[in-house]
Amino acid sequence: MTGPFTLDDARAFDARVAGAKAAGLARAAAAHLPVLPAHVVPIEVLAPALAAGASALGRSPASARLAVAASRIDPVALEAIRAVCAPYPRGAIVRSSSPFEHDPRWSGAFATYHEVDVGDLETAVLGCAASVFSRDVVGRCEQLGVPVSELRMGAVIQPWLPLDGGGTATVADDDAVSILGVAGDPAALVAGAVRGERAFVRSGRAVEGDPGLGGLGPDLALRVAALTDRVSKELGARTIEWGLASGTLWLLQVRDSAAAYSGARLPAPSRQPTEIERRVAIVAQRFPGPMGEATLLPLSPALERLPRPVPIAVSDPASTLREILALAAVLRSSVWTADPADAELRWSVFARDLLAGASDPPGPGAPSAIEPSEIDRLAGLMEGLGRSLTEAGSLTHPDLVWRVSPADLERSVRRPGYRPSVPRGPDRWEPLIAAVVCADGAVAEGVGASPGVGAGRAHPLVSGAGRPAPRSVLVAPRPVPQIAPLLWGCAGLVTSEGSEGAHLFDVARSLGVPAVTSLRGEPGAFAPGSLVAVDGDRGAIAVLEPSAAASIHGVSPAQAGA
Repeated sequence: MTGPFTLDDARAFDARVAGAKAAGLARAAAAHLPVLPAHVVPIEVLAPALAAGASALGRSPASARLAVAASRIDPVALEAIRAVCAPYPRGAIVRSSSPFEHDPRWSGAFATYHEVDVGDLETAVLGCAASVFSRDVVGRCEQLGVPVSELRMGAVIQPWLPLDGGGTATVADDDAVSILGVAGDPAALVAGAVRGERAFVRSGRAVEGDPGLGGLGPDLALRVAALTDRVSKELGARTIEWGLASGTLWLLQVRDSAAAYSGARLPAPSRQPTEIERRVAIVAQRFPGPMGEATLLPLSPALERLPRPVPIAVSDPASTLREILALAAVLRSSVWTADPADAELRWSVFARDLLAGASDPPGPGAPSAIEPSEIDRLAGLMEGLGRSLTEAGSLTHPDLVWRVSPADLERSVRRPGYRPSVPRGPDRWEPLIAAVVCADGAVAEGVGASPGVGAGRAHPLVSGAGRPAPRSVLVAPRPVPQIAPLLWGCAGLVTSEGSEGAHLFDVARSLGVPAVTSLRGEPGAFAPGSLVAVDGDRGAIAVLEPSAAASIHGVSPAQAGA
């Protein structure tokens, strides 16, 4: 069994052998960057422990972790590990090193242990392997379609160094360096528990914030910026974690991620949305995607209230889908006063002009009277079909039925077990939804932690909240890593507290999920049914309460949040 090796060993540069964290540190050390000395426990040493965990995973993730903890490292390898750490005066820091960690979607997923003495080294190294079977990691595997059994793990062992301070730093797109720092151990900052002090450095001088980063030194920001620039130029990575000990600046970790930070205001829209834009936006948010466009959205210009869907039990999904499409065609013809083909064309032209910014595109005119119960039935059939397909295992959430194309949905109802393709990103109406929420909602400023703009229903992460519906906006007190598996398919992330240097925001950036943290003047309590627009570029959110959204169609708040 191979024992530990140092960062200058050729094997340390191969992430398949040493893991991505070790490989990144090896490249940094080779570039003569200030990296703490380290020994690498290669992946093959922990392979038997991971195999034991994978065998027990069928019972539960907890059983898998216990199986890893009960295993033993090869005695020869363990003795070598203990020998290299014996000279460390204050013990060691033991950090996970998985080949998957080059991908920001795994940021903060695996374990790190501080102040480990020689007698506890085996427990700490096995703890890194056991973290592969945490609920957080298992959830990320499910979302990414990666079997947990395919994960591999090594470890990096370095001397434990009490830090006077530390944090993160990122080279932004304009080559300015954005720095976050905190006194003491920076682990709380990267875990999202504390905010930290902030500074911007451009062209070798501090241009904003606290150049001493909370009293750690008058010129510390300049030193951190110089180190970050070196890492960017020599390794191509834009984000680092740094630490300060007795006046010496250390490079703790290299991250392959970038961020856009800003505290600017969310600007007012260039014009107020029209009544028709408001109506279409609210319907598009509630009934989104290809099936929304095939059924209810073409009716939205004529709707005086939102549909009130009560799920209708479905016994024959194929015949239900036929009924849905036939009823939708009849109602569309009635709204647009044309035969089905012409009605579809007129709606397409109207939607194109509306999305292009035309303030008053030609609408449907005076439509024939539509029986509200027929619209409610159409929505109820769709909701029932979503539930039926979810129970059959074809969908993972009933709301996804709206986001499937009619052709793919037909394949799903005809072939039990077939899983249709479901786009997880925004549809073409989300920018309009965001514009309406920004124009009519209450605005709160914060700090941008992941760029982009998104909009969706608020999903406060409270006890018993369950999994969020597709394109929800997650709302949490702090950016803790355990939230990461919930981000897939979400429209945004909002945290009241925490630091934009948290690992969770690396995940958000890698998934294209806009995020804002450190809100100032938080608007209300994000009641269920609220619509939230998240502007990660400008660092602000807007919240449209259910009663305000309901007033657009003259319905009750309960119906608006249905």
